[in-house]
Amino acid sequence: MKREITLRDIAGNTTERTVWKLMLELSCHSGIEARNAISPDDILIHGGEIIIGSLNKTEGDIKTFCAPELFHEKAVVVNDASVVWTIGALAFYTILGVEVFEGKGGESQTSKTEIPRISSAHASQTLGSLIYRCLNYSPADRPSLDEICESAKTYLANPSCPGKKVVGQSGKRYLKSLVKFWPEEMVPILLVLALLLLPGRLYGQTETIDIPDEMASLVERCVDLRSSQNISKVSKAMERDMKWTMMDELSIDRNGECTVNDAVDSFGLNDIGFEVLKRHSGITNSGGRFRDGRDPRYKYSFIEITVKKGCNVKYLISGREGFQLFAIVPFEKDADFVASIPDGNVFWEEGVCYIQLRQNLTSTDSFQLMITNNSGRNSAFAIVNYNSRDSE
Repeated sequence: MKREITLRDIAGNTTERTVWKLMLELSCHSGIEARNAISPDDILIHGGEIIIGSLNKTEGDIKTFCAPELFHEKAVVVNDASVVWTIGALAFYTILGVEVFEGKGGESQTSKTEIPRISSAHASQTLGSLIYRCLNYSPADRPSLDEICESAKTYLANPSCPGKKVVGQSGKRYLKSLVKFWPEEMVPILLVLALLLLPGRLYGQTETIDIPDEMASLVERCVDLRSSQNISKVSKAMERDMKWTMMDELSIDRNGECTVNDAVDSFGLNDIGFEVLKRHSGITNSGGRFRDGRDPRYKYSFIEITVKKGCNVKYLISGREGFQLFAIVPFEKDADFVASIPDGNVFWEEGVCYIQLRQNLTSTDSFQLMITNNSGRNSAFAIVNYNSRDSE
C-alpha cells in the first residue's frame, strides 16, 4: 500500500500554482472544522490537486501553524482572521520548506516581531505580499478569507501561472517526464544548451568555456567591492537579483584562514549577503546559519574567505549536481595565488581564477577545493559557484 503524498513531501520544491491552489482550498472550503489546527500532514496531494484529509492536531503543529492571538489572549474563539494566519503560515512553509518564525509559529510572535518577506526569487510579488499580510500580528490588518479566495481564483485562471506538477502518486518528482511536461521540464537542459550562446567566453590552454551571465555579474560585483565607494551600489544590485544564496556550509579551515587577530583587507561580501537575505526572508538553516550552496533552489552561491600569507585552505564541497564552474576572486587584483580542484580545468581572466570540473556531478559526490596564498600578505578571496543542477 502506497503512502499518501502530503504537503510536507513537496514543501520547498513546488510551483506557485500549487500554492495558489492550497490557498484557494483553505479559504473557500466550507466544510473544514478547526482550520487553525491544520498541519502539512493533513493536506494531501493527488495528481497536482489539493485535498484536505483528516485533521491530525498535535501540540507541535498548533505552535507552528496557529495564530498568535490563540496563545496571547484569553478565551479567544477561532475566527476567520486566525484561519487567515494559518493559511499564510502553510503557504510560507510550502514555498520555502521551513516553518515561519523558525518553527515557533504564532506562539513566539509579538506586535514587534518582524514578519519575514518572501523574495521574488521564490514567488511573485502578489503572492509574497498576500502571505506577508496573512502573517500580520494584528487580526484587523490581515486580508479576509474572501480576498484570499478571489485572489487565488484570479491567478489560477491565468494561463501564465506556472502549472508543472511536482509530485506523482509515488512521491517522486516528474523531472524525467520530459515529453509530458514540456516545456517546463526542459528548462535545465535548455540552460545547459544556452551556455554555448552566452556572452563571456573564457579561454585557457586549448579549451574554451562560457560564463553564465549571473555568474559574470556576481564576479563583477566582487571586483567592484575592491573599492569601498561601491558598497551601496553592490548592495542594491544584490537586493534586486536574489538568484543566489550564501555558500555558508563550508567548514572553517583553522590552519589556513585568518583570525580576528590577523590584519586583512576584505570585500565585506558576506556582510552584504547576510543582510540582504535577512531582509528578504529571515530564514536560517538547522545550524543557525543562512541557507547554503547545497540548497536545491539555487544554482549560484558564494562566500568570502581569508587566507594567511604563505598558507593554504582546503574545503570539502558536496551537494552539487550537474555541470560545475567556480570563480576565485582575490581582493587584491595582483594577488599571487593558486586554486585547484582535482579533475578540474583551470582558466584565468583578468586575475580571476576559474575552475571547471571535467565531469558532471551527482548529489552524493564530493570534492576538495584548495586555495594557496603565495602573496607576502594576508588575503581575502571570494568563491563563486555555478551549479547547473541538471543531472536528473
